[in-house]
Amino acid sequence: MPTHDDPRRKPRIDGSRQWEVFIRETDAEPLRHVGSVSAPSVDIATEQATTLFGFSSSALWLCPADEVLRIGGNDLASKGRADADPADAEVTQG
Repeated sequence: MPTHDDPRRKPRIDGSRQWEVFIRETDAEPLRHVGSVSAPSVDIATEQATTLFGFSSSALWLCPADEVLRIGGNDLASKGRADADPADAEVTQG
């Protein structure tokens, strides 16, 4: 769980917020996380995300980073393996 000093929960020096960016390159593909942007409003975040990531996407989604629930670690290769240890799972909010 995030701690009170988690940087995703603190405003940036300029008051901006971190936004996670997800895209779908074609309608047949699932959404995938491609990065993040920092912006004080959703309008500016949309502009930044579109400029940086939207050039090849059919859909672009933004989520405030402090409202994202992350389940699992970074080792996606182990997901679904019979020998994967459930104790290694990580749940992080934000």
